[in-house]
Amino acid sequence: MPPQPNDILLAFKHIALSDQLNGAEKQFAAFLVDSYNRRTGRCDPSEETAAHILRKHKRTIIRAGNRLCSLKFFSKRRHGGNNHCNHYQPNWQMFRELERAYKERRSEYARRFERPTLSPSECQLRHSRDDNPVTQTSPINNILLTSPHLPSNQQRGSGDREGLGNESKAGSGSSSSNPGAQGFKPSWSSQKAAGAAALRRWNGDLLDRFRSTPVYAVIVEAVDQELQDAATAAELKRRGAGVDHILRELELRNVLP
Repeated sequence: MPPQPNDILLAFKHIALSDQLNGAEKQFAAFLVDSYNRRTGRCDPSEETAAHILRKHKRTIIRAGNRLCSLKFFSKRRHGGNNHCNHYQPNWQMFRELERAYKERRSEYARRFERPTLSPSECQLRHSRDDNPVTQTSPINNILLTSPHLPSNQQRGSGDREGLGNESKAGSGSSSSNPGAQGFKPSWSSQKAAGAAALRRWNGDLLDRFRSTPVYAVIVEAVDQELQDAATAAELKRRGAGVDHILRELELRNVLP
């Protein structure tokens, strides 16, 4: 059967990738493919020629040829070539099957990024009695509401009362009771809420854009705390600017392929 346009290239590729062949067998297999005449279909170099070109002993070439035929990489017709040399026929169909299986393995491995790894559908209703607080270590999926740096509810409540003006300061005529005197200043809680929303937005944008690509894992590893803060600040200024800032910075660092 004559080879198809890419068959010779596939033969070289899968001879090199094979884990069944030793060095001498790969060399002789590549020599046979290189000796194949596409126009006439001849492939009958002598064993003496192969031994001389490859700098191997003739017995090594004979053993390599027998091994290649036993693995179905080639078929051999004894004394079927010119000058009573053995005629070898590459198994083009086998090389095509090896290419199909190779592409399937690569595609299957690439699909590991299509769906994030999720916990089981049945969730725990409440924390266990012996559960201890931990610090989240993911560099890109921080949940600010569980951050150990946030103040307690009591502190937030105190800050909110101060931001809105409390009764202890209302009678003193301070600017806190008259926000129009010096312009409105966001309270601590509103600033943090806006920052948390900006962080969630650029996290969601990044996941939507790259979750099904291998690049996503590279980005996750490269984004440090400094870059997170800068992306959140950019997102606060303009919606969608957080992801743009991350990609621009990673390109400058030569992280992205």
